[in-house]
Amino acid sequence: MRSQALYQLPANNREKRARKAIMDYHVGLVVPCYNEEKRLNVKAYLSSLSKNVKLTILFVNDGSSDNTLNILQKISKAEPERAMYLSLDRNKGKAEAVRQGICHLLKMDTFEIIGYWDADLAVPLIEVNDFIRVFQTYPDVQAVIGSRVHLAGRAIEHVNLRHYFGRVFATIISLTFGFKIYDTQCGAKLFYSKILEPVVKEIFCSNWIFDVELLIRLSRIDFLRRKENWLYEYPVHEWKNVSDTKRTFLAYIESFFDYFKLVRKYGLSPKELIK
Repeated sequence: MRSQALYQLPANNREKRARKAIMDYHVGLVVPCYNEEKRLNVKAYLSSLSKNVKLTILFVNDGSSDNTLNILQKISKAEPERAMYLSLDRNKGKAEAVRQGICHLLKMDTFEIIGYWDADLAVPLIEVNDFIRVFQTYPDVQAVIGSRVHLAGRAIEHVNLRHYFGRVFATIISLTFGFKIYDTQCGAKLFYSKILEPVVKEIFCSNWIFDVELLIRLSRIDFLRRKENWLYEYPVHEWKNVSDTKRTFLAYIESFFDYFKLVRKYGLSPKELIK
């Protein structure tokens, strides 16, 4: 499977295989939204929902001050059963928006798989189905995270500053916390729902790199520590740099401050186990 991943299937073939893959699971996807009115692709969301009858999307409006909420209401009205929205009273940051979204889906007790996806669809939603095939193929895998690796047959748009920062940052994270991960920050991740409940009870101490904090918490679950290959990094077929990105140089600086928060809170090695 890994060698075949170097080649991208034509769109129509991928869609046929994708529909077959997702049929086995009820999937709940959290999409955090903060002032996304210019980047929300309503047509793409509705198209994906129409093709995947077991996919449900929960949009979390993170205190947006633009027209985001109205757009989410329009999507929900078009697909009332499987497009929901949760609106926070004020901006609490992506980490808390994702956490509250996951908690909401867990309470519904409907989904075998829960994850989160960036609102701008820099990674197209069809990739959800590719992630699902990983769960189907490898029984030990409990989490699948996207990776923006520039391989032959992949359409990955790298922004130099973001790419180089990401490489340096991923190396630091790997050395600090023992993760062998190429890309911690890709905004496309899926998990078996049963492993999420114990790790989303507490608010994240980091905002910009909460993805790393989530993985740290997961790595301390006793059940997962006994599985060598519980985490699978999947090289996505496409990642495009959507305009009006919120990543600024200041955000990269804040990410390093978040890193030191994680070191202070969790230490350099996983000692405490989460039951």
